[in-house]
Amino acid sequence: CQYGIKLLACIGSKCDESTVKFIMAKGKDLEGDADGNMLDFAVDEGLLKKEGSNYVVAHDQIHQAAYSLIPENERCCLHRQIGLLILKSLPEKQVDDLFFTAVSQLNLGIKHLEKEDEKLDLQKLNLRAGEKAMSLAAFSIAASYLKAGIDMFLDTHWE
Repeated sequence: CQYGIKLLACIGSKCDESTVKFIMAKGKDLEGDADGNMLDFAVDEGLLKKEGSNYVVAHDQIHQAAYSLIPENERCCLHRQIGLLILKSLPEKQVDDLFFTAVSQLNLGIKHLEKEDEKLDLQKLNLRAGEKAMSLAAFSIAASYLKAGIDMFLDTHWE
């Protein structure tokens, strides 16, 4: 139960059932035994709510508490792993809510990107996300993705 809530806390306060269960199933190597039924138990206990096909953390304080249960040094790694799992599951050119979630997770896990080619790949993903957000007239969201991509440049790239 705790793993599912911590995972959802990393993703945000709301996520569709298929995404959470997919990440939990793929993430068994990340945290031992991950069972999708744990989410239903969390709903029964009032920690999560089920709204249509989404799981929602029942209260902001539960979300904050669950996120704080993840050691700070592990958060970036978990965000990165979640982003990579989602990204690998998407068809290459698919740009939808899951794509935005994946890029956001990778941005939160940037501290675990050590190789320049990984940073370049993430810059390209942020550009794609920014362009798609602009095409949807979500300009502030587009700006945040584009800024994230620009911020990844090392000072030496500007010389």
